[in-house]
Parts: sequence; structure tokens; C-alpha cells
Amino acid sequence: MAYFRARSHFILCGALLTAAFTSKPSFAVSDAERAGARAAANQGADAFDQGKWAEAVELFGRAEALVHSPIHLSYIARAQLKLGHWVEAYELFNRIKREPVEAPVSTAAANAVADANRQLSALDAQLPYVTLNVTGTDTQGVTVTMDGVTVPSALIGVLHPVNPGPHKFRATTATQASPEQTVDVKPAARQTIELVLAPNAAAAPPVVPVAPVAAAAATPASPTPPPEPAGSSSGSGLRVGGYVALGVGVVGVGLGTVFLLSANSKQKDADDAFDACGGKSCSRSERANIDSLDSSAATNKTLALTSFIVGGAGLATGVTLLVLSGSHKSEPTAERAPRVRPWIGYRSLGLSGTF
Repeated sequence: MAYFRARSHFILCGALLTAAFTSKPSFAVSDAERAGARAAANQGADAFDQGKWAEAVELFGRAEALVHSPIHLSYIARAQLKLGHWVEAYELFNRIKREPVEAPVSTAAANAVADANRQLSALDAQLPYVTLNVTGTDTQGVTVTMDGVTVPSALIGVLHPVNPGPHKFRATTATQASPEQTVDVKPAARQTIELVLAPNAAAAPPVVPVAPVAAAAATPASPTPPPEPAGSSSGSGLRVGGYVALGVGVVGVGLGTVFLLSANSKQKDADDAFDACGGKSCSRSERANIDSLDSSAATNKTLALTSFIVGGAGLATGVTLLVLSGSHKSEPTAERAPRVRPWIGYRSLGLSGTF
């Protein structure tokens, strides 16, 4: 099949491209649209020369959307041929051939029309055709797909063109379906594809086995486990929360102790350093060291106090939750339930309540 293989037949710049755009009345296209179409077409020509056929189709399609030109359509059609989309290319070449080109006709536009005529002659001899026939006991409302795309119902049973290459065909109705067929359609072929419908297993009503009455009566019913007491799950959750809170409390108190010991040690080091250098007679570096030790001691005291508060709160919360979890083990018998309330003061904490 003869294809143009060089850009010299269609130069997309200067006077030739401008002349090609005159097929659309000048007042209908703005300067911005014309400039944008020219830019998209030039990029599309570069993509075509680099063998980027899909990109060329997309870019020339944008140019054509802005300004109609047979040059755009010619590039799109030739790129579609490279992609194996012969049917799409055939229709574009037909459009170029049928459309009148307004005078004055540029050389590039005339070349596009002449090339379309040559390509159509080659495609007429090479374009493959198929006929899709559907048979079966229920063809009412049949749907035929090619490569997952629905074929128009008007084309079923009619010889129509398709692109060459492997294609997957299948027919389905509400109750039947044909096996999927993969057919390698060759150029210039005239093929008939038979799609035979068979009952669809998914559409058959399910068969429910019925057990004999005696056997069903003899089968003992599965025992239903007794319901869990309502309070058991709540009490278990309280106990888990209590143990977690106690763990947090122990860690907090432990950290507080560590920070407090560290603070006392830093404070003692600062006092010893101050006494060693005689107070006011301390050098600048000695005073800086003393200040650093004092600052570390103060920070550790703050951390110790915070840890003791968190630890105390954790211990109090843990004890409270454990006490409450015990009350869920049995139904309450007294009107006044036990109450426990933690309290925290400055450097002190404790519990108060009634039992």
C-alpha cells in the first residue's frame, strides 16, 4: 500500500498552511484560533515524523477542532493507517475526497486531496470485511461485541469493514451466550463468523435440594449458646482499662523518681562548683557551667513533678476502674453503690470515696 513517507508533500508553515485554512470563512476563525491551530499542527507533524502515531492523531485532532483543513485530516488518516485503524483512515480519506475545497486552492491542500484518492484506491482492495451471524434458540434482543465494544444491531448479518488483526467476538442475550471467539482478520479477507448461542448457566434457576421429613426431624438442632451476661463484657473492659492505667501510673512514678534524683544530683553539682570557685570570683566559664547545671536541675524537677502527676493520676484511675469492674460481677443489691474519686494537689495525690 502506498503511503507518503516525507513531510515535503505537506508543509505546515508559512503561506501554504495559511492558504489551507481559507477553506473556512475568515470571519469565523479568530487570530488566536488560527495561531493555535498552526502550533498544534506543527507539533503534530513533528510527532508524525518521529513515528508517534497516536500523539500525531491527538495533536492534529486539536488543530482540526480549531480550524478545518484537509491537511489536518490527511495527517490524521495516515497516522491511523500506521496504527492499524484502516476503517477510520478510510472514512477520513473519503471525507477529504468528497469535500469541496474553496478557491484559491493551495498546493498543500491539492496534494492532500490527490493523496486521499490514491489511498482510497489501495484501501478498497485491502480493507477486510466480516459478516457476524448469530444462531440459537433465543436470539431475541441479542447483543454482539467485538473486543468488548457493542456492534450496532443493524450490522449483525451484514458484511461490513473491520480493522485487520485479531479480534474477540461474543454474542449474548438475557438467557443465552456464545463462547468468545478470537479471529485473526487478514487484509482483503471476506469472513463469516458464526456465533452460536447456548443456555447461560448463570441464568438457570437454582435447584434447592429438599431433605426427607423424617431425616429432617431426626437431625437434632444445633444448641444455641446461652447469652453472655450483660455485665461481663463491661466488667472485663473495665479491668483491662484498670490494669493499663496502673501500668501508666507505675511508669509515671518511676520516671518522676528518676528525674527527681537527677535534679538533686545536678543541683548538688552546681552548689559544689559555686563553692569551689568562691562565688563572685568564679570565671566566666565557671559561671556558665554553674548556670547550665542549675538549668538542668530545674528542668529535671519540672519533669519529675509532671511524671508524678501523670503517674498518680494513672494509679488513681487504675484503682477506680478495678473497683468498678468488681461491681459488674453481680447485680447491685444496695441502693448506694461504692464511689471512688482520685484527687491531686500540689506535690500530693490520693483517693477518697464511700464503700
